[in-house]
Amino acid sequence: YNHSPKWSKLNKYKNGNLYEKLVKRQNANNFKDNTIKFKTPLGLRHNSISTLTNNNTDPDITNLKSEEDYDLEPYKIWNSKILTEFLTEKKLNSVYCYENLHLDSTRKKIQTDTKNLSGIYLILNKVTLDYYIGSAATNRFYARFTNHLIYFRGSKIVKLAVKKYKLNQFAFLILELFPEVVNRTNNKRLLDLEDFYLKSLLPNYNILTEAGSSFGYKHTEISRLKMKANYSQERRNKIGILNKGKTLSKETIEKIKEKAIIRDKPNYSEQALLNMKKNSKSVILYNLDNTVYGEFSSIVEAAKSVGCSEKTIRRALKTEKNFLKRRFIVKYL
Repeated sequence: YNHSPKWSKLNKYKNGNLYEKLVKRQNANNFKDNTIKFKTPLGLRHNSISTLTNNNTDPDITNLKSEEDYDLEPYKIWNSKILTEFLTEKKLNSVYCYENLHLDSTRKKIQTDTKNLSGIYLILNKVTLDYYIGSAATNRFYARFTNHLIYFRGSKIVKLAVKKYKLNQFAFLILELFPEVVNRTNNKRLLDLEDFYLKSLLPNYNILTEAGSSFGYKHTEISRLKMKANYSQERRNKIGILNKGKTLSKETIEKIKEKAIIRDKPNYSEQALLNMKKNSKSVILYNLDNTVYGEFSSIVEAAKSVGCSEKTIRRALKTEKNFLKRRFIVKYL
């Protein structure tokens, strides 16, 4: 992406200012060519006006000759001054910027624009300029947005900040797009990208210092005391004697039996049964005189043959002598 920091190419630059070499900024005289009108490989148009320049200043869009000269019609809504100054200070060019998050139209736009995309996002508190950085797998940007800022299922710090400063004082930014569909194979690369942003920008809303890991997190002294109180010896003793010596009434026992009898048995398809058989291990049963009682393709079949539970056979396989019901010796084939 021409206008996105190439954090993944960090190893190419071993000397000099980190941001100066990673973020290629354009001169204000070339603003016409560099204003947001590029397309990503997915054909999505850039939605920000945060193009940076070589003299460390933003282009003054109020002094442009005319909108016709620069074809700015699709970009009537500019970033706020606070957001523009923040991007300039951090030397970032975001792929998408969203403000007025309290509006339904903004939320719908986020959902539409970020569909099937993955990458790195930033949540900015425009009052305190504190921010949170995270990563989103394919088609998960909107889920991250709603979890953190709408439903409060994400960062607890972000939740408390939104409740204090209100949602309209926050901005949601897409910093960089991940060029592939995220899966188990390349997920580590996405986490590495997030980890680099965390270590480079040092967001103070992030508790954890490493992406995808709780390493480095320290509980407060109050939290430690609460955890100790919850798992004190006194509490353990109370739990231990809670049902000690108690017996179930005949009526309760009958109800449990009735529920067990009418419980629906799992109905597996033929394909499911075949798949289970493929993953199962074959066992062999010996009589106590070491003669072979039978070979079975699975523990379930062996259990049916000798009239016991499959759990009984699994327990026998874990013992040293592998005795089963005092009549057989069971072993894996």
